[in-house]
Amino acid sequence: MVMDLDDGTRLSRCLRCDAWVHSSRPDATELAPTPRPLRGKALDELVVIRAIAIERGLHVVFFLTLAVLLVLLEFGLPALQSDAQTLLPLLDQTRGGQQFFSGWLNRLINLDGGHVWVLAGMSLGYALLEAVEAFFLWQGKRWAEYLTVVATAAFLPLEIYELVNKASALKVAALAVNLAILAYLIWTKRLFGVRGGIASLERELAADVDWDELERRAPLTEQT
Repeated sequence: MVMDLDDGTRLSRCLRCDAWVHSSRPDATELAPTPRPLRGKALDELVVIRAIAIERGLHVVFFLTLAVLLVLLEFGLPALQSDAQTLLPLLDQTRGGQQFFSGWLNRLINLDGGHVWVLAGMSLGYALLEAVEAFFLWQGKRWAEYLTVVATAAFLPLEIYELVNKASALKVAALAVNLAILAYLIWTKRLFGVRGGIASLERELAADVDWDELERRAPLTEQT
């Protein structure tokens, strides 16, 4: 958005932050249509959506790391089980060792390698899902918001079960974050037809920015 001045120069306006830049007037051949950036509520919503995308990205890092550790565990499992069988009789001779480590070593000895591969595959699959969510949420794709809601809601029963089985501050925080994300996406982004759906959301965002008024408003302070 620009305003040509009588001295042959031009004031160019940033459509996002309203800053004005004084510059020379370009040739007509240099002119091109200017896309309208997000402003107001639409920009605020994109900031929140990108924060959710970053949170999903952290999930990707976690599950990829877990998958790598599980694969390494699988390859080293025979040696670990052999070492555990050697250590277990020694630990059984001490009360402290038996109390703290014997149960863990027994689980390691009885660990099935097939289960490790299953867990590694699940971790990789979940990392891929979260990566898709994170990438397309960052791009502002509405279908990615639906995917995030469905995926998050699908894991809520497991989170609640884990919390009931053994509560911890980390589990409570994770559940609270996921519930907040679900509430924000469904209510603010009006998914699944909530509060009038996408049509109502588009009307609200269109009414939030008056482009005609922006075009009429001159930078009187800057000119003087």
